[in-house]
Amino acid sequence: MRVQIGVITTYDDVPREVAEKARRLARKLVELGCIVITGGDGGVMKIIAEEVQRAGGIAVGILPIEAEEWSEEHPWHNPYNTVEIRTGMTYTARSAIVVRSSDAIILVAGGAGSLTELAMAYNTGIPVVVLTGTGLLADELRKRFPEGYLDHRRLVKLTYATTPEEAAEKAYELALERRRRS
Repeated sequence: MRVQIGVITTYDDVPREVAEKARRLARKLVELGCIVITGGDGGVMKIIAEEVQRAGGIAVGILPIEAEEWSEEHPWHNPYNTVEIRTGMTYTARSAIVVRSSDAIILVAGGAGSLTELAMAYNTGIPVVVLTGTGLLADELRKRFPEGYLDHRRLVKLTYATTPEEAAEKAYELALERRRRS
């Protein structure tokens, strides 16, 4: 079975540099043979799915109920998902599917929804790699959690990466390690 890497991120527009990091990340994940899972919306999720598709990979979009009926004109519509899973669930509820379907997670930028997914991953033992230098939540985590643990339980240590390639490689290695332990 191929490794499934979840990319948790924002549906907002991001600076050009962050978009380019997302593209590099997507290409590296495809190069490693990973299936890429996102929330399936616009913003960075759309950038990731588009680049995965261009590179010949598989991008799975886990859609919230709100996105199931969006027209192609909707700003968050994502035509690049190779596979769409229509969950019938709200944004927050569908986050559980994004996280639990992933062998490891990579955080790029991110907002409140990504924070929810990060907490879910931490609490369920799914490895998380944070791509720093992408702004928003990703750049705040190292300041708040320099040792990499979200709390005293030390369930899963966040791994910080400075390049998209490093983030993809670390997530892939952590996913394989997690599978071996299972």
